[in-house]
Amino acid sequence: MRNSSYSDCVVLITGASSGIGEQLALDFAARGARLALVARRADRLAGVAEACRRRGAEAEAVVGDLADREFVQSLVARVVKQFGQLDILVNNAGVSMHKQLYDVTAKEAEHTLQVNLLAPVHLTLAALEPMLRRGEGAIVNISSAAGRVPPPRETAYAASKFGLTGFSEGLAVDLVGSNIHSVVIHVGPIDTEIWEQAADDTPIRFRGKKLPPSAVSKAVFRCLEKRRHEATVPRSLWWVFLFKLVLPGLYRWGASRYDPVPDEVIERVRGTVRG
Repeated sequence: MRNSSYSDCVVLITGASSGIGEQLALDFAARGARLALVARRADRLAGVAEACRRRGAEAEAVVGDLADREFVQSLVARVVKQFGQLDILVNNAGVSMHKQLYDVTAKEAEHTLQVNLLAPVHLTLAALEPMLRRGEGAIVNISSAAGRVPPPRETAYAASKFGLTGFSEGLAVDLVGSNIHSVVIHVGPIDTEIWEQAADDTPIRFRGKKLPPSAVSKAVFRCLEKRRHEATVPRSLWWVFLFKLVLPGLYRWGASRYDPVPDEVIERVRGTVRG
């Protein structure tokens, strides 16, 4: 995996029906990889798989929900049975949770953690066996800038991404000597459907430039081929990370005023509690 040929690689990509996952599928297909593509939406996933086949790749569409633990725990074994091996796991699937904390339910928080953190953990642990058997492999986790700096109204989402970032950094240490390479990509504003997934009626406040999914795909291949463990897309996000690290109090002050909790929300919740 130090060059641009992936013709002997089997790649499992979650969240492959659109956005970053779709772009990665197409780019791996163009490099000759064999693909197991996972998502919930059968029609969209079938279209991506067919597009990969038109690029000359073998592609299998696997429809399922990563919130379903039984499905997750059987997924790697299914891929190995189908293709005989697993070389690269891309944990890309994720759900948004942009909602006032006072309105987040325990069930919603658990679902966010299940999809964004626990599913990648389960898949990674299952993938280690076939990768160790072959003597090499790679695990790519698509995290978020929210895994370094928590945005307003995304507490549960940030928790899931902080967890995925921590898990990825631990992998980089624990996998030394195994010839299994770990990568974590912290993505910022990327032009995908996640911006349409606010859990309440309030819009996600962002008016800046959104990069195309291809920017993330390029970062993934750069890390795989140059044996780097981490990348940030766009790279300018490092200034935000540094600002929060050096001046955490000032960051919290600014973030709370960028997208403040309306007084009426707090009063509504207080009224419910008093009642």
